[in-house]
Amino acid sequence: MRGEPRRIEGRQNPSSVMVREPHHDKINAITMPDKNKILDGKTLSEKIIKKLAKEIKKMPRKPGLAAILIGDDQSSHLYVKLKKQACEKCEINFHYYYFESDCSEEEIIKAINFLNRDDDIYGILIQLPLPEKFHTDNIISAIAPEKDVDGLRPKNLHQPLAAYPTIVSPLVLGIVELIKSTREKIENKKITILCNHKIFGEQFHGFYGADNEIKILTANDANFEQELTSADILIVAIGKPKFITEKMIKKDAIIIDAGINKIDGKVVGDVDFENVLEKVKFISPVPGGVGPMTIAMLLRNLIKLPLK
Repeated sequence: MRGEPRRIEGRQNPSSVMVREPHHDKINAITMPDKNKILDGKTLSEKIIKKLAKEIKKMPRKPGLAAILIGDDQSSHLYVKLKKQACEKCEINFHYYYFESDCSEEEIIKAINFLNRDDDIYGILIQLPLPEKFHTDNIISAIAPEKDVDGLRPKNLHQPLAAYPTIVSPLVLGIVELIKSTREKIENKKITILCNHKIFGEQFHGFYGADNEIKILTANDANFEQELTSADILIVAIGKPKFITEKMIKKDAIIIDAGINKIDGKVVGDVDFENVLEKVKFISPVPGGVGPMTIAMLLRNLIKLPLK
């Protein structure tokens, strides 16, 4: 994309990417009572999107979401297409901007500034990861705080630590909703977040910090495996396929798997699902768990932005 940003559909043929809806093959193959342990993010997200659609019909005008995609990463094209499909289900105006990977950072920021001034655009998202030559923080920071639908600007990223959060990461919100769907009382629990960047885990303090012990770990921390075995709730987001096994978790733990990896073309999480299933109380599958919930929470953020 060069010069004045244009709203485009299908440039570089992103629509040709095969979209596979999160399927339930893994879930359907499991018999009771283990099936009751699975936190079905796909079904829950569909209910949330239907509710959002009713709210949007009452709004004086339809909200607009602008998605900026840079480069040819096929997974990124897929994720943008899934977000577009979710927008269509609740009549959100979806505006797609594609940049080839050889464009300049200045061109991208110019487009963001254009969208910042567009009253029809309620929220702006940058599909991550970006090609290596770009400075992600610079590009994210160009988004106006009131249009940061992903909650990734430094100000918004740290805001959940305050008493009254503004825009929280849809990933974090999706995880919180999955935990809520267990109907368990989340008090006096040890909640452990195993992640690559501790700032991700810090966002959960605003939701659970008052009544629970929160431990944030990385796989580089000494004795991290020992810490995992005492976690009542374990949230994992490290990008290591099937890393967590039943020996590393507490019996009857709640496991939220936010990892997305591929093994021989098959999408798997950071948790060895089949290996831990018998031991857990609840677990989110991959695919069909955190992923669809993140998209639903993105749209919930979008319609809340004008109220902030």
